[in-house]
Amino acid sequence: MDIFHVKIFATSFCVTTNHILKFGKNLKSGKSKFWNFLKIPKMRLSNEEEKCLLFEYEHEKSSKFALLRIHNRARFPEPSDKSRKFVNANRLFYTLFIVSVLVFVGLYAAVSWHDNGISNYFSTVNDSKLVTNDSETYRTSEMEISENSTIIPKFTTSESVSTTPIPFKDDCSLPVFDPWDETVKPFLIDSDHTKYCDRSWKPYTELKNGTWRIVQEKPGMSCKARCHHFPDLTSSIEISDWFEPGPTDCEFLEAACWEKGVFSEKEVYGYIHTQMPPSKRENLEKPKIQKSEHPDVFVFILDSISTNSAKRSLPKTLEHFKSKHGAIDFPFLSQVGARSQMNAFALFFGKQVENGTIKGGKPLVADWAEEEYCKKYLDDKPNIFRDFGDAGYTTAHIDDWYMQTLTCNPICLGFEHYYTNHTFYPFTYINEYSGIKKTRESLMGGDLCRESYHGAIDYFDQFAEAYSDRPMFALQWFVMLSHEKLTSAERGDAPILAWFERNFELFDNAFVILTSDHGFRGGTSDYYQTEIGAFEKHTPFLQISVPKKYRDNGILEVMRENAGRLQSHYDTRATILDILKVVYNFSLALPTSKLQPIFQYQPSSNFTDRSTLKIPDEKGNSYLRHQPSTPRNCEHLPIPQQYCLCKSKSTNMMNVDGLADRLGNALLKHIEDELVRMNLSSLCHSFKVTEVLSLDLHGDSDGSKSMYHISVKTNHPAHFDAVITEDKETGKMEFNEIERLDRYGTTANCSEPIHFTHLCYCKN
Repeated sequence: MDIFHVKIFATSFCVTTNHILKFGKNLKSGKSKFWNFLKIPKMRLSNEEEKCLLFEYEHEKSSKFALLRIHNRARFPEPSDKSRKFVNANRLFYTLFIVSVLVFVGLYAAVSWHDNGISNYFSTVNDSKLVTNDSETYRTSEMEISENSTIIPKFTTSESVSTTPIPFKDDCSLPVFDPWDETVKPFLIDSDHTKYCDRSWKPYTELKNGTWRIVQEKPGMSCKARCHHFPDLTSSIEISDWFEPGPTDCEFLEAACWEKGVFSEKEVYGYIHTQMPPSKRENLEKPKIQKSEHPDVFVFILDSISTNSAKRSLPKTLEHFKSKHGAIDFPFLSQVGARSQMNAFALFFGKQVENGTIKGGKPLVADWAEEEYCKKYLDDKPNIFRDFGDAGYTTAHIDDWYMQTLTCNPICLGFEHYYTNHTFYPFTYINEYSGIKKTRESLMGGDLCRESYHGAIDYFDQFAEAYSDRPMFALQWFVMLSHEKLTSAERGDAPILAWFERNFELFDNAFVILTSDHGFRGGTSDYYQTEIGAFEKHTPFLQISVPKKYRDNGILEVMRENAGRLQSHYDTRATILDILKVVYNFSLALPTSKLQPIFQYQPSSNFTDRSTLKIPDEKGNSYLRHQPSTPRNCEHLPIPQQYCLCKSKSTNMMNVDGLADRLGNALLKHIEDELVRMNLSSLCHSFKVTEVLSLDLHGDSDGSKSMYHISVKTNHPAHFDAVITEDKETGKMEFNEIERLDRYGTTANCSEPIHFTHLCYCKN
């Protein structure tokens, strides 16, 4: 039973009591024939104090709120014993009063039974039960009420709302596929290029405790090392001279070995070592927050892997994550942009950078145009890294590709200066540009079994060990592991499992978010013609574990509840902010040492608050709380219609004469117009339709607009996928973001100097 029902009950109780009192007044004043019949002396009444209901609805950091006080101050003098008639009336009066109380107690019980079963409202309630609706099971939980609440003034515009636990009516049919569905099996081709590498190979050198040394001596081989350093993120790299084994304070060290050849020395070894330099740690401020109250937060992003693909490719890792850390699977996460960069902006900044249309026709206008998010540096924009740094966390961003997510496709400026305490960027630069040839070949996985993600894992381990005494935030993006092939992540299952096992205690006491940016986009046309292939294209993987000490406070139940609903990267971001944020009372009356956190975010309640929270300027809702009961579907969430997972009514239109050709040609004409707009028509080929693979009409046909989903193959081979909305009266067409589903590699690179776009197929 929620506050609303309490108000109804208490107000009704007051009104009825008031009517009884008025009845008594009428009796006493002689206005009632019944009173005259009994001839009872007039009663003296005090002034009617009918303000009998006082609600104090207030927030407190424990998330227990709402104090109900009901004051009934009507006083009744004792009737005279001389009158038996008075006694009869008195009995009648109290009988009516008791009957009215019983009636409203019954009403209260009926309402409570309807909502959650009869419970004692005036005790702390934290009971849960399962509610089944439309074949979906959700867990609901009543809010907690405390009589110890105190009034706390609002110092933020955060809006904490108590949710009424009712069955959700999301009007969203979310399909569930067997990851091993028969239709997907023909596409599960082994793609492990490390299968025959030398797994017994060991590095010739090591960097340990601030000293580098040679650990495998060979006759005729000489080894040296050099430091690679970026003074700032956008400055030129500084590379030291080669030096002999010994102490070094550099964070990124390239070690190399040569053997004497006939005419010159030959490179035989190159390796990138990393460490957390003590000097860098010593320069950090003492943490202002404690790890006991602010757990570590680790976000691990596996690029281009869908929820089903992750279950096929990483079975051992996911079984460990679930059984050992209690991870919750969120199978209905929807991407909000076509490519990694667009989804990263949603997660890092909370901003939509792709225009689109929400299902039903409502425009989804980008928060930032390309001029804002791409042509300008991002340092002044609020972002997840700054949020954690400002809160007192030690931070690391570990992206294992030189073309960092925020600066690639299209080529953008990104950050100008360092925005975390540690970054993996110099490693990737050595690997792809500044290292010697043997170093640049060392992470290809062919001969030595080592890839860039191995180096990223090692770097994370060093970071976690160096800062184990303070709260840490690390965001690690595995770009290359699962990007190229549907099954390519399989080779990472054993290494990632070993990583999780050796960091068991660390991860067991942290919030760990294992997720992806978007589904798999590098498949064949035939793969996307299957139902499961079309679904996996837009279903990024997501599983989350919480610290062990919080797993018995109702947090897992509410996460399971939310896991059955449609979610997006905006909700993942809201969850991260909910874990992080503490808003303080900066009243001038309080000394700084006595600042008290305000109720709203999870740290202030020791992660026990399940009430709905609207975070200012954010589009999502935390997974750690009850989400609003408003429908979570393609018409209400900020998800462009072509990515939304809710299954809608569709009709195959391939057999309608001329329609496929007309819409296919219209799509390619739109692509040509876009290339002209970007001044790329002289560099890029014009396309012609070779085959329309699919054409579906979505929704009802009786509206003013028709929405088509079309998939087209072209010459200069390309495969485009788009949603076209056509006005039936005017014939005007609107095109959402166009996806290119073929693995186009470098065929669009000629557009980079002007405006990179995947719509280009370069003439040269």
